[in-house]
Amino acid sequence: DLVDIARIAVADLAPLAIAAGYEISFHGDAMCVERKGDGAALRRAIGNLIRNAIEHGGGHGAITVSALADGEISVSDEGPGIPADHQDLVFEPFYRVVPNSRGAGLGLSLVKQIVESHGGYVSIESSSSGTRVTMRL
Repeated sequence: DLVDIARIAVADLAPLAIAAGYEISFHGDAMCVERKGDGAALRRAIGNLIRNAIEHGGGHGAITVSALADGEISVSDEGPGIPADHQDLVFEPFYRVVPNSRGAGLGLSLVKQIVESHGGYVSIESSSSGTRVTMRL
């Protein structure tokens, strides 16, 4: 159940997001959205998206996680955004927009691998008013 997996990921990471200065919320437009797959891996993918929003969202504003009836899960933040020339690169292993940032640059690469192994795809929209990463299964 993608709705349940996303809700659990938000609940698990809410204390971290709040401590970092964010409001975090979950929105679902269905009670249950079932897909065949590895629940633990999908929870990790959603968790990576939330952690990325916490790390790069500017330390304020809202992080919103949505799970839709069509199998789309998105994580949005209100941070400074990702420059257009970096957006295609962020899913590459070891790539970091900010070279001195924490982490190894594997979070979004792992998300892409998990989503594609479930027959889905991941996309990104970003501007100076925030970033939204969407995975569709």
